Amino acid sequence: MSNQKIKGLVAAPFTPMNENRSINLSLIPKLYERFQQNDVIGVFINGSTSEGLSLTTNERKALTEAWNEVIDDGFKLLVHVGHTSIEDAKNLARHATDLKSVSGISTVGPFYQKPDSTKELVEFCREIATEAPEVPFYYYHIPPITAVNFPMHDFLSLASDEIPTLAGIKFSNHDYVDFSQCLEFQDERFDIMFGNDELLSCGLMLGAHGFVGSTYNLFPELYHKIFEAFEEDNLKRVQHLQRKSMEYVQTIDEYGGYNGAAKGVMKLLGIDCGPARLPLKTPSNGQLDKLEVALRKKGFFKYTQKR
Repeated sequence: MSNQKIKGLVAAPFTPMNENRSINLSLIPKLYERFQQNDVIGVFINGSTSEGLSLTTNERKALTEAWNEVIDDGFKLLVHVGHTSIEDAKNLARHATDLKSVSGISTVGPFYQKPDSTKELVEFCREIATEAPEVPFYYYHIPPITAVNFPMHDFLSLASDEIPTLAGIKFSNHDYVDFSQCLEFQDERFDIMFGNDELLSCGLMLGAHGFVGSTYNLFPELYHKIFEAFEEDNLKRVQHLQRKSMEYVQTIDEYGGYNGAAKGVMKLLGIDCGPARLPLKTPSNGQLDKLEVALRKKGFFKYTQKR
């Protein structure tokens, strides 16, 4: 399969929910409009930020269909189909093949009954990828959450011959030696997308071109400024802006945990994505007011929208 690499910011969008925590598909067009306005070139849905593993299979299908209907040609729609049940994962993969706008599917490793080897992980992924024979497949490497942690260079060595649709890896780990080896594997054959927003500049230094993350929902302009400073070889500026990113994430995390609080920040940006599903914490109105004050003091809002 020919592999066109993804370049730019891909947001991991929040899943909008009503007050009773049912999904609210009516806000998908508004989220898409925000991404278009801020030069975000795609979305990775049904993953960690989207609370994908807290959604039912039918909800995940409905969310995929809603995004599929709203996006224009050229905008990337990557769909996470991972599940503790391989049969449900295969079901989600088949569903994605029927939708015109899906650019790729992805799965995390099985995180309850875990594989004992890279070979077993590749076999698991191959069964899922086979259900979508015309759709690029990305492995989603996020061992801090899944505890499935094998060197991805070894994964590519095996999977490159076993999974014909293998396009690359969403790499959300901090082993940057492994990341660099994956980038260089077989003359840079695969699309290795960098998945640690707070260290985006490290990805740039190593040669990454595609970046997937949750904070691209919130302050995408800061990352565009990092790109500009990097192109200008202005290392001091890159360092300053990257530290801002770290500071904003740390501040948000102080209000009940990052994922739930970050979803609340969307309300401050004009898109109320509602509460998070348990066990994630949803900040109270009072907490959100305090968080807004803290973020304003740190200059957060000048980076939330392209100007």
